[in-house]
Amino acid sequence: MSAVVLISDDLDIQAPRAAGRPRSEGCRQRIVSAADALLARDGFARMSVDAIAQLAGVSKATIYRWWPNKAAVVMEAMLTSTEAELHVPVSDSPEADLIERMRRMIALFRGDRARVLASLIGEAQFNPEVAEAYRQHLLGPRRAALRVDLERAVAAGVFSPDMDMDIAIDLMYGPLYERLLLGHAPMDDKFEREYPALAVAALRAFSTPKSGV
Repeated sequence: MSAVVLISDDLDIQAPRAAGRPRSEGCRQRIVSAADALLARDGFARMSVDAIAQLAGVSKATIYRWWPNKAAVVMEAMLTSTEAELHVPVSDSPEADLIERMRRMIALFRGDRARVLASLIGEAQFNPEVAEAYRQHLLGPRRAALRVDLERAVAAGVFSPDMDMDIAIDLMYGPLYERLLLGHAPMDDKFEREYPALAVAALRAFSTPKSGV
C-alpha cells in the first residue's frame, strides 16, 4: 500500500523531510510576521513559541526545525520587519550613503520599535540565549551592512585603508545605543539631523587617508 501524504498550509510538517531541507518562504514569512506582532503586543518575556505557532498556523516543531529558540525567531522577525526602513540604495557618493544609513537608524530608534528594541537589549544582559540571538540575527547584520558602506568609502578614498572597521562601527553606532538605553540626552530631530554628518566627519578626522610621499 502506498503512503498517503496529507497536505496543509504547514507543508513542512506533513511531507517526508530530508536533512537540510530549505524553508518554505511563505511559511517563514508567516512565522516571522507572527513573532513580530506578538513582540510588539506582549513583549519578549510574555510571548511564547506556542503563541507564535498558533498565530502563524504552523506547528512548534516547524519553528524549532528552523530556529533554535524563541530569541532567534524574534531577532529574525525584528530584522525582517525593519529591513525596508533601513535599506539605503547605493548612490555615487559613499559618504552620502553613510549619512543616510545613520539617519535611517536614528529614525528607527526614535520610532515605535524603540521600546521593544531597548527591552531586548536589556533582556540580553542576563539571558545568554537572547544575547547570542541578538548578536547573530540583529546586531550582526546591521554591523555588516554598515561595514559594506565603510568599505566603499575607503575604496573611494574618504577614509584610510588601514582604518579599524570595528572601531569605526562602534564610533558611529555607539551614541545611538547610549541615548536609547540611558536617555542621558534626547533622540530628537536635532540629533537625527546633525549627528550622521558629524559622525562621518569625526571618522574622517580619525582616519585621514595617507598621501604618498
